[in-house]
Amino acid sequence: MLELDGRAVAVRECDDNFRDDNRGYIGRLGVLPETRGRGLAKFLLRDAFALDAAAGRSGTIPHVDTSNPTPAVGVYLAVGMRPVAVSDIWRLVVPV
Repeated sequence: MLELDGRAVAVRECDDNFRDDNRGYIGRLGVLPETRGRGLAKFLLRDAFALDAAAGRSGTIPHVDTSNPTPAVGVYLAVGMRPVAVSDIWRLVVPV
């Protein structure tokens, strides 16, 4: 979590979902709208890369919703990541 003036403004959640592949995983990354554009997400991503490298991992994986209305995809591209797979997720809402 990152704070500005004592207020939480950004968060990164990592876990070991891909430990079998020896890769770190970023499950969530978020920055409050009013603090975007300051490099906070890039900082959190680069910090995760450094932590994974120090742990001897071969890389870092996030799952990114490309239809997200935020500029998330651009942030990942800006730190050198690239898409390697696209998934379609289907849902059916069953009325109760």
